[in-house]
Amino acid sequence: MSVATIPAPFLAFDSFRPAAESEAAEPAAGYGISGRAATRSPFVSVYEAGDDETAYDDPMREAYAGLIDELHDEEFDETLFELECHARAMHDRQLAAGLPRSQADRAVMQHFSPLVRECEAMVDAMAQQFGPRESGGLVEGEIDAFVDRYAPTGQEVQQDPQFEQFFGKLLGKIGGVVKKVAGTALQGIKKLALGPLLSRLKALVKPLLQRVLQKAIGHLPAPVQPAALALARKLGFAAPEPAPAPAPAADTTDAALAAAGVQDVAGADAPLPQQEFDQQVANAVLAQDETQLDMEVAQSVALGQGEAPPVFAELDDARERLVQELQDLRPGESPQPMLENFIPVAAAALKVGLRLIGRPRVVNFLASLLAKLIANLIGPQQATVLSRAIVDSGLKLLNLEMTDEQEAGLAASAVAATVEDAVGRIAALPDHVLDQPELLEGYAMEAFEQAAAANLPAVLPPGTYRQRPELLEAGIDAGWVMLPLRGRKRYKRCTRVFDVRITPHMAAEVASFEGAPLADFLHEQLGLPEGEAADAQVHLYETLPGTELADIARNEFEQGDGSGALGSQELHPLTPQAAATLLGAPGLGRPFDGNGQRPAMGQRFYRIDAGGRRPHLHGRHGHGHRHRHGHARRAMHLNLRFDCTQDQIRACIFLSEAKAQKLAMRLRQSTNAGVLSAGFGRALQGRLQHILSGPPGRRLRVVDAGASPAAKPGLQNLPQAQARRYAGALQNWLVLGFASFIQAQSAAFIAATENAADGVTLRFALAHPPALKAVCDAMGGRGAVPAALALDPPPAVTVTVAPGHRCG
Repeated sequence: MSVATIPAPFLAFDSFRPAAESEAAEPAAGYGISGRAATRSPFVSVYEAGDDETAYDDPMREAYAGLIDELHDEEFDETLFELECHARAMHDRQLAAGLPRSQADRAVMQHFSPLVRECEAMVDAMAQQFGPRESGGLVEGEIDAFVDRYAPTGQEVQQDPQFEQFFGKLLGKIGGVVKKVAGTALQGIKKLALGPLLSRLKALVKPLLQRVLQKAIGHLPAPVQPAALALARKLGFAAPEPAPAPAPAADTTDAALAAAGVQDVAGADAPLPQQEFDQQVANAVLAQDETQLDMEVAQSVALGQGEAPPVFAELDDARERLVQELQDLRPGESPQPMLENFIPVAAAALKVGLRLIGRPRVVNFLASLLAKLIANLIGPQQATVLSRAIVDSGLKLLNLEMTDEQEAGLAASAVAATVEDAVGRIAALPDHVLDQPELLEGYAMEAFEQAAAANLPAVLPPGTYRQRPELLEAGIDAGWVMLPLRGRKRYKRCTRVFDVRITPHMAAEVASFEGAPLADFLHEQLGLPEGEAADAQVHLYETLPGTELADIARNEFEQGDGSGALGSQELHPLTPQAAATLLGAPGLGRPFDGNGQRPAMGQRFYRIDAGGRRPHLHGRHGHGHRHRHGHARRAMHLNLRFDCTQDQIRACIFLSEAKAQKLAMRLRQSTNAGVLSAGFGRALQGRLQHILSGPPGRRLRVVDAGASPAAKPGLQNLPQAQARRYAGALQNWLVLGFASFIQAQSAAFIAATENAADGVTLRFALAHPPALKAVCDAMGGRGAVPAALALDPPPAVTVTVAPGHRCG
């Protein structure tokens, strides 16, 4: 690993306090501000409140902020996602085999029991090893050595790559807790011995896995927010007990998304399992005595074992029942009773769906209205016509093996999908519409027409579409079929497959996840020659409530263990811009909120089949190096940490193998540093805009001792103009750091690319960035950002390089 430093312009002696030591830099090096090592306590904030400010340099708060920051591991989130996909695939196989849901649920839980036992035994072993020796002092290397050599004893964990990967990641996380607790960082803060602490932390392992498994089988665990609220009170933040939440109201954004066919599902804003687990661990570490520790752990365990309503599981069952009932409908029989049963279940799976459930008169009214609207689409004669229209719209080209019975059932499935889509759109209507029957009837009819256009092929006379083109989505004769044909429905697929010639300019314009251009995926992961056009087929998919991208990949094109985790990386958001550029049909696209981990209902995605090419794989060793897991090569990504406690911004930039090798080649050719830096800036621009355009997420973390654990600080609290200005300044600072690094340490970068690891990681540390205090205060809701941010002089930037993925 090598370090390069940009000398900062001379700063006034009172500009900032001495910089804290960088996690990657050598002591007293790197920031160009002061050669003195920091002498202040790590628990004292670099911000000193004035007479009119609120102080938040409490040592306990800074201990919490630092602990949460150190506990977070990007790859642990990936491991939990793979575990969930593994469990969900197993559950789907059980259901498809005809097992009752209760037995399928139990089989999944039993399958994961050995993993729970091994993880609990590991925590016990760590407590026995280090607990009695804490008072005598522990050497950090001892803990690392224990983590490296400890191995599970059970064959179930040894032989299952997903189990082994999770075990190793959890072992490393608990080892990090031991190092933190046994070290000097928490002196004066920690009150409890290491042994009792670890014995209680063991109890948190099972609830963590339970939350992952509950999501996999279609349950909706209650978020463990009381842990965050309790910790907030412990740290001195005003955190009153929340009042019972009323049924959520639909705001302007909800209505706009619903009109476009996109609705957030229940639990979309719940914390990720790792976030909740880390809060529980912090709660335990900061307990002041064993009694309080027992209470904290008992509360976390109780919450983890609490009621997990089967929201999505019940919707799966209700949808299947509705399809069968519509298919069996006798001539002259009304589907209204069926819809009265289905609508509340469908609404419960949506974020704003409680607004419908709380209005039984509205539900009955909608059931009556929708029954009339679908009357011409169901029944023996009408269903035959609709099924034939779906087949003729391109279904045969999807190479689906269908029986005659399944083909006949296409109509009922399509009508059920249309009803479900319409319910989602209606659920987000304003209250004044829901409460006035005349208004509701008009809006509901429009919602149904939009849903029909988005789900059904052309079933009306051509003249109807000429007079009302909005009844055929994007003017394209295509249907959307719920799949898989056998088993629980997980997603929809468009019956049209689009033949597209993707030029380099098109690929550069289309943004995929995290603001990355589609060109990066085509070149770096599919291996298409850079700068050349590619002939491809584009396949379109749409999510149902509770859909994971792995569900689509598992049933369509998975190339791994059958869980879908690997194949999910081949899907991209079908935004209106992407649909316009690739397909010439912007109306097929849907707005995208940037969250691929928890897709909204109605979100659309596409996959590019370029002559059968699949993403290049790279093996990653599991813990103990017994298994080598096949993973798609990582794409370039950027992680940001706004460390408000240390007055520092940290950026971790992973360069994909293709990008790293290309840069190394140009460095060997002595390419002008300005040319390389300009390209680096372009690669950052879209990603930075994506990260900084909303609340903290996967790629943005805020370390702020002044923010309550229950709060969600983010740049959305800043005026848009100021946020854009600060993002632009941050990009300039990173580009300057990169330019200095490649000029001074090009040999170190080239050496990193010669390692067998996948890609290269660049870590940037920006010491005392201008206006960071004002930005942190605004993000945390502690004041308005100044009208004019002073963004000069630029901060000193330290850059380090290492082979492989090192973004924690």
